[in-house]
Amino acid sequence: MSEKTFEYLEYVCANTPARQHYMLIQARDTESGEIVWAIGDDHVCAVTRADFIRNRSVEYNDVLIREFPYRDNTPESVGEWKPLILELVKHTLDAYINHEGFVHVYPQWLPEDLETPMPRELLLDRSKIDHVILHDVGIIEAVPASEKAGPSDVL
Repeated sequence: MSEKTFEYLEYVCANTPARQHYMLIQARDTESGEIVWAIGDDHVCAVTRADFIRNRSVEYNDVLIREFPYRDNTPESVGEWKPLILELVKHTLDAYINHEGFVHVYPQWLPEDLETPMPRELLLDRSKIDHVILHDVGIIEAVPASEKAGPSDVL
């Protein structure tokens, strides 16, 4: 399955009444012309046919195309949606770092251009590393896969 290409139309950071933060990207599939939304927080993202966050009359399940929990997926496993999901991840990471000063991210979603103080393959070892925390001061903190692994290391 080949990847789709997109024209990015709108980037929005939105909050739900429950104070959950979401990054939304409205995009046009350049081949079909279909308008889609990539919507995500720091745990899961989805591709939908409408903005259900800002439009309360739209039900999530009615417009859902596909959902991708970050922990269980990789850029390769999201198939044709890879460019859109990578764009969403990039903007979500930037928003959290700029607003909170840090962001939790699963290693498989680290931007390719991010320089890490250790080989990326070590960060991708899920038996040792659950996720990493990127800090706005350039520190990368590895969070162990289990409590038995000990305290998190500052990388």
